Amino acid sequence: MKTIVIAGASGFVGKNLTRYFIDAGWNVLTVGRGKADATWNDQPSLIRALEGADAVVNLAGKSVNCRFTSSNVAELIRSRVETTRAIGDAIALCKMPPQVWINASGASIYRENVNRANTEDSPIDGEGTMAEVARQWEQALLKAPKVSTRRVALRITLVLGADGGVFPIYKRLVGLGQGGAQGSGNQWMSWIHITDLVRLIAFIIQKESIEGPVNAAAPEALTNTAFMAAMRESMKFPFGIPAPAPLIRIGTALIGTDSELILRGMQVISSKAPGHGFDFQYPTLSKAFLSLLQQEA
Repeated sequence: MKTIVIAGASGFVGKNLTRYFIDAGWNVLTVGRGKADATWNDQPSLIRALEGADAVVNLAGKSVNCRFTSSNVAELIRSRVETTRAIGDAIALCKMPPQVWINASGASIYRENVNRANTEDSPIDGEGTMAEVARQWEQALLKAPKVSTRRVALRITLVLGADGGVFPIYKRLVGLGQGGAQGSGNQWMSWIHITDLVRLIAFIIQKESIEGPVNAAAPEALTNTAFMAAMRESMKFPFGIPAPAPLIRIGTALIGTDSELILRGMQVISSKAPGHGFDFQYPTLSKAFLSLLQQEA
């Protein structure tokens, strides 16, 4: 039986990933702070979990759904950097280290205003809080002790799922008649269906030729205006009231999140995974929305 170690298994992506590999017959071990097979403050337990594992996937980190105050930003970075370092240090102490280490990152690492979509070869000098978080996250991965374990930095875009990610939030806005463009509406939105994200992780594990950065992004990136229009069309909702940037800033402040998450965009596609033979089950937004709405029916 193959073994995968998942850090951050209690989150939306982690739960879906755990379910996928259990269904596939794998032995799934988890790393966390509560009820888990290994804990961050107990290196021996982490080494035991990683010893001889086929793969480790690190999704751990403070939720980005918060105000970007100095203390929250510091915790966003610390929670990602320290868990990545802990895994790297533990792997270095394994007699039989995992074959592959997939560490989450963010697609906000790329430049925002570009003439064409960013790929894995694009500059990673994006601006804003989430770009800096992603850069420091990946630096922790790169600086980990060198061993035989293959490393992949998975730069994740907006994840769409019926039970998590951004889809339920936008669905509620559309249902309330507030599904118009947000801010200028010109900011790019790159995304991936949760099914394809899980499939992509499984594909990377099996494909030994893939290493380094990999964009977790569907082939179709759209502006915010087009994204919201596609969602209204899929829900058969005739209109959507737009929300100007000042209103977005007030609204996000009231609910305890940050306007950067909505007003800053990302135009990103995956070049590396399709180049190695990966096919998206949900390559278009209309197909993705249809599948998620059918799950809720």
